[in-house]
Amino acid sequence: MSNELELVLKIGAFFITVLLFIKGIYEYTKAQKWKKAEFVSKEIKEFNSDFDMKRAMILLDWTANELELKVNELGAKNKLSFTDELIVSSLQTHKERDRFSEEEVVIKCVFDAFFDRLILFDHYLEAGLIQAKDIKPYLNYWIAILADPQNNRKSKEVRTQIWEYMDEYGYGRLRLFCAKFGYHQH
Repeated sequence: MSNELELVLKIGAFFITVLLFIKGIYEYTKAQKWKKAEFVSKEIKEFNSDFDMKRAMILLDWTANELELKVNELGAKNKLSFTDELIVSSLQTHKERDRFSEEEVVIKCVFDAFFDRLILFDHYLEAGLIQAKDIKPYLNYWIAILADPQNNRKSKEVRTQIWEYMDEYGYGRLRLFCAKFGYHQH
């Protein structure tokens, strides 16, 4: 009888160990998901609250509007009026022309900051810290403006100039980033 009891106790201990192991894996997985959600939330909050990201979103969302300026960015001005035509001229490359107005330089800098931040998100994807589905609800609107030919927020001329600028100044990686959202640029 003691051999049978000993066997039952060993089998019971084995099953309890397996159950505790499964519970541990479940708790660990749950904690990792929570950490990832916190990370995504923090990054998106920083993205949306950044002054240049807000300005880039205005440039992308409107065909004409005003941008708030940083103190001393253009002297005494508080705002910069822009149109899609100014965006196109601002995003010309140095191959296309040598000099740019102060307004055009501001717009170039805003787009540079925006593209740099998108590349940071792409690095997070490449490192496996997050997946595209984690950030797609927050960034898809802006990515679609840049990369979806069916999106009518910006004209083909503006979108073409944006991609020429990105390709010229080392933001070509954004083609792969946009592809992760389902938009393929050629």
